[in-house]
Amino acid sequence: MGLKRREFLQQAGRVLAAIGISEALWLPLGDRYLQALAQPTARKLALLVGVDKYPDSPLHGCITDVEMQRELLIYRFGFVPSDILTLTDAQATRENIETAFVTHLGEQAKPGDVVVFHFSGCGSRVSLGESPGKMQNSLVPADDVLPLLANRAVNDILEETLLLLMRSLATENAIAILDTSYNYPGFPKNGNFRIRSRPRPTIGQPSLAELTFAEDLRSRPNLRPAAAVLAAGANSALAAEQEWNGFTAGLFTYALTQTMWWVTPASSFSVSFSRAAGNVEQMTGLSQQPQILNHDFTTAPAVNFSNLILNSPASDGAVTAVEEGIKTVQLWLGGLSPGVLECSGGSVFAVDSSEGARLLLRGRTGLSAKAQVLDKTDRTFGELTVGEVVREEIRVLPRNIGLTVALDSGLERIERVDATSAFATVPQVSAVGSEQLADCRFGRVPETTLATETVSAHEPALIQSRYGLFSLAQMLIPDTDGVGGEAVKVAVQRLTPQLKALQAGKLLRLTVNEGSSRLKVRAVLATLAPQARAVAQREPLRAGGDYRLEPLSGESEKSASAHILSLPEGSRVCYRLYNDSDRPVYFAVFGSDSAGRLSVLGAEGKEALGGMSRAIAPGENLTVPAAGAIGWAVSGPIGLAETFLIFSESPFAQTLAAIEAEMQQTRDALPIRVLLNPLNVARAVLEDLHAASISGVQKVGISTDDLALDVNVWATLSFVYRVV
Repeated sequence: MGLKRREFLQQAGRVLAAIGISEALWLPLGDRYLQALAQPTARKLALLVGVDKYPDSPLHGCITDVEMQRELLIYRFGFVPSDILTLTDAQATRENIETAFVTHLGEQAKPGDVVVFHFSGCGSRVSLGESPGKMQNSLVPADDVLPLLANRAVNDILEETLLLLMRSLATENAIAILDTSYNYPGFPKNGNFRIRSRPRPTIGQPSLAELTFAEDLRSRPNLRPAAAVLAAGANSALAAEQEWNGFTAGLFTYALTQTMWWVTPASSFSVSFSRAAGNVEQMTGLSQQPQILNHDFTTAPAVNFSNLILNSPASDGAVTAVEEGIKTVQLWLGGLSPGVLECSGGSVFAVDSSEGARLLLRGRTGLSAKAQVLDKTDRTFGELTVGEVVREEIRVLPRNIGLTVALDSGLERIERVDATSAFATVPQVSAVGSEQLADCRFGRVPETTLATETVSAHEPALIQSRYGLFSLAQMLIPDTDGVGGEAVKVAVQRLTPQLKALQAGKLLRLTVNEGSSRLKVRAVLATLAPQARAVAQREPLRAGGDYRLEPLSGESEKSASAHILSLPEGSRVCYRLYNDSDRPVYFAVFGSDSAGRLSVLGAEGKEALGGMSRAIAPGENLTVPAAGAIGWAVSGPIGLAETFLIFSESPFAQTLAAIEAEMQQTRDALPIRVLLNPLNVARAVLEDLHAASISGVQKVGISTDDLALDVNVWATLSFVYRVV
């Protein structure tokens, strides 16, 4: 096995000292990271709770959440497995959870230690008195009981009890993560998402044992003034789980743990959390917005990655088992996005600490995968061991990636039959049942007002069905609703352009590789009006190599908000693109609005798309639109928008040809063009990245008829923001 990172730094320090270079000179190069590794190892304790098997409200992803957190804490943050206690299903009673918190966390944690508490399961609200206004959030344990008129006591854990437990810890480095929902909206599912709240009216009261336990905690001396909590949603909002291919997980836990596989000690927590929150909001809209809570409302939560002491570089997963003879290994791929994970068959991963070791993905079940160790020809490396982290090297994607549409359960049987038949006529678009994994949904548009046409002056006409496309959270996608009385097959034909645009956006999203790219580029989103300032920065986290973890520049994100970035409609923006590599870099910029429409973004005039054929020189930067221009106006429809900045070592020849074919039809020179055939352009982007990757793929030694993209030659950075 190669040298561990800590050993490298220690040896580097001794070598530098021997030649007269003091620690004071080299430490600032990455002092936050180095100090985190060099400090005495703090103990790291975790209590992870997940409940799926409730008596009357079963969930399906809470045990997976516990597994996600456990693998992350062990392989990314260096937790000792014996210091992680898990309570799942029948083990997770109210008494067991509170006792485990006191004995495993409270009695063992010392000042400076790290403590993580995680709960995935149902939430609710309970009454604290006769007054209806005296209500408090609660966590529902496995021994949930139905309150009776004669005895309204339930076994819930009060949110206040949890906060008191957190405040009673001797360490300030403690955080609670709650993937639960407190308010029941009256239905168990929201589109494709199952809501994590107890599905019955709130009539329960805390048990006497719970109230006594909380009072005992409240009377303890030396309670810390605050407790840091990461919540899946606001108090009145929903929190949900979703079924992916082979597993179900909480939206918040999946997004958070995936982001945490990538972070570095130099990362801003608010920025990383914002990215996780953005992933959730892209799926759910405003119905679920993750929150950072601090319950004294005066100081910021003590959350940073130096406290957790990372023991491995940013990665996509880890080796969890090595079979005899080192021919195959088991991997945990918690750092991959759901879309990439779904299409990852045949991809190649590299093992950081074993120079030359490459793993070819052969099969996957959920987040676990089996990989074959590729033959080692001109390189040697030591034996692979459990715990070594892996990073994506060659991303293999099928050429026939389609779009899946879920048919809403509210459709009549004949409507579902007609819709299935109609979608079958649209190439690479398929219809599935309401419960199945999909990219969007098709259903009736709810009518909020009576039809304007009337049979007589006093008798309103019958309301006729309208159809449209919806997000997975059942939010109508703008500009997709039709007119009343439209036949299902006619509606599908009308929606075909939007379906192609959504498919194109899906393809571009599959190129995002901020966590694995090695290309040294970065991009800054800046507003020009009403205020000139940099608002967000993106860069490949691994582009600088194993030991360069400092930001590429001082131009970091200015907003301290932990929520998704918001830009007012009408504001003017630009992107500053930097090439910090030693070779020329080409670029293409695409924008997707909340309706799914895809646009290509360039500079003013006939040279608007020059970045696809002319490169940014090494060490140079440019602004898009051009410096001195007034920028682009942020336009509606209101909702989430996304910009893809795609960099490559090779020109975008096929992409440029596909766009120029459209320009012959539109004959305009505007800096933003809505693409008439976005799917052709998105496919061309993938083919260009595939062409740029040929030499790297051949060097690795794999052969495939699919698209094979080498992370060393391309980087796609994504900016997600809400238009308000």
